[in-house]
Amino acid sequence: QAEAKEGQEPAAAPEMRKVKKLVRKADLTVLQASQCLDAATLTDLAKRERDMHTADVLVGATEVAKNSLEEYIYEARAKVEGEYAAFIEAADQKQFLAKLMEAEDWLYDEGDDTTKDAYVEKLAGLKALGEPAAERFREDKERPKAARELRDTIAQWADRATSQEERYAHITSEERQRVIDRIEKVQEWLDEKLDKQAQRPKWDAPTIFANEIAKQSEDLAYFATPIMNRPKPEPKPEEVAAAAAAPELKQEEADGSATPQQEMDVD
Repeated sequence: QAEAKEGQEPAAAPEMRKVKKLVRKADLTVLQASQCLDAATLTDLAKRERDMHTADVLVGATEVAKNSLEEYIYEARAKVEGEYAAFIEAADQKQFLAKLMEAEDWLYDEGDDTTKDAYVEKLAGLKALGEPAAERFREDKERPKAARELRDTIAQWADRATSQEERYAHITSEERQRVIDRIEKVQEWLDEKLDKQAQRPKWDAPTIFANEIAKQSEDLAYFATPIMNRPKPEPKPEEVAAAAAAPELKQEEADGSATPQQEMDVD
């Protein structure tokens, strides 16, 4: 502001006009935006992921089935020409080997890229022909072992049934005979079955299986155990009293028999 000169009146201050602010209100359009996908898209993507996982699992299972078939072809051929040879008839062996060759040719041709079910079905067909020989081979190995174990069981219970040990003194002769009769029955069964098996060719169906022999051993033990392991009964009161008095009676008898001898020595 300029200063007033000497002798002049100061200039009046300029007037300030008041301005009234205007406020206008209006509805605004709000748009919502997000990086998330909508529900339909998410559902579709989840389904695709499940389908891909299922496809991967199926591919893996198919490869396992294919490898199992290939492994069985080579293993079965080696065994049927080797350790299984005595357990399969010549005509059946020839047929089985032909089926194995046919399956191998198929596996490396049209079967190189096929379904899991096709591999599983092909393997099942081969096992239907080869498994009987494998079973006869296993039984030929396991049957003698099971028979030895049954004979050992028979011998153990026979020893107990005829034992004169004090722990078996309370077992009656009738009870012992029941065990012996059962032992003789089992022994007769085993001898008869093994005799029939010995007369059959190895490639024929077994007349007796190892698990049947093991079952006989279990049944014999189940029958004999309650009889031979029956607890000794508690003595009667009068027997207890008599047993307690026995030492005193023996001592009195000893003293009485010694008195005449002593008197004779004095004389």
